[in-house]
Amino acid sequence: MKTCLKAFGTFFKKMHQSAVIACGCSLAICLPLVFMPLEAYAQTPKTSGSETRPWVKIERNVVYGDQNEPMHRGDIYVRGDLAKVTDRKLPAVIVIHGGAWTLGDKVNDTVHAKRLAERGYWVMSINYRLAPAHPFPCQLDDCERALNWVVDNAERLRIDTGRIGVWGYSAGGHLAALLALQPNRDKPEVKVCVSGGTPFDLSLIPKNTQALKAVFGGTPEQVPEVYKRASPIEYVSTNSPPVFLFHGEKDWLVPTLFSEVMKQRLRDCGVKHEFVEVPGKGHLTTFVDMQVAERSFCFLDEHLRPDSAWPLPEEKPQ
Repeated sequence: MKTCLKAFGTFFKKMHQSAVIACGCSLAICLPLVFMPLEAYAQTPKTSGSETRPWVKIERNVVYGDQNEPMHRGDIYVRGDLAKVTDRKLPAVIVIHGGAWTLGDKVNDTVHAKRLAERGYWVMSINYRLAPAHPFPCQLDDCERALNWVVDNAERLRIDTGRIGVWGYSAGGHLAALLALQPNRDKPEVKVCVSGGTPFDLSLIPKNTQALKAVFGGTPEQVPEVYKRASPIEYVSTNSPPVFLFHGEKDWLVPTLFSEVMKQRLRDCGVKHEFVEVPGKGHLTTFVDMQVAERSFCFLDEHLRPDSAWPLPEEKPQ
């Protein structure tokens, strides 16, 4: 743990050296994804030559909040055969992109969203307002707004509100965890959370780092209460939903220490969870590793139980 903290502190000291380096975490996560489709990076499990993937219907840029706010948009993914069915409600997954709360786009999660839709989920991959123009908690407010929109429109969209999950990576994993774990009587219940490469405990960030000042309105030393409120680990309780954690073993951007302390907190509170450390992978390479993504999807399956798994059975079981 001391080694991880030392490496993490060194990283942020380097980021503090200049304004350009101070936004390095955002750029490292997002620029490859913004300018190149994920298909070019994704490491997909091998399939048989005769296997073909089902068609997924995609509806782009659906407004989930303020019509005049361009970031209040989401892309909806539904498997083609299920899009035509009117007598069945589907489990839903909200997918939240990463990008250090300052960059990124919903299209970065296209492959993950499509894979989830293939498994029988109604999926919405969302955009949200970004810092520094919109400091935290604007990002979380938008995620809650999207969740409320899904529930409010559940009848029309044929969504089972008792089977809603969230999936996110990096900053998206952070927002997904907050969405699932924060107690809020006015917020619909999230049944399961997948959170990868996530900074769960922001108290581990060196107190004088400038790297996230534009996101949280100050350094950890200046606004410690903001960093505490923004830490998903603070909201873990015996009532928390199941959580799937995954993290690259060689992630120097968001060290595995974050997931290790979260795993311990979940264990201490008796929360059902699973933690996968991806051998030899860094921050970006873990995100595009579809092997671990498939494991996270299986965790969602276990708790949301989609009715129409793919491949479709030749005959309906009796």
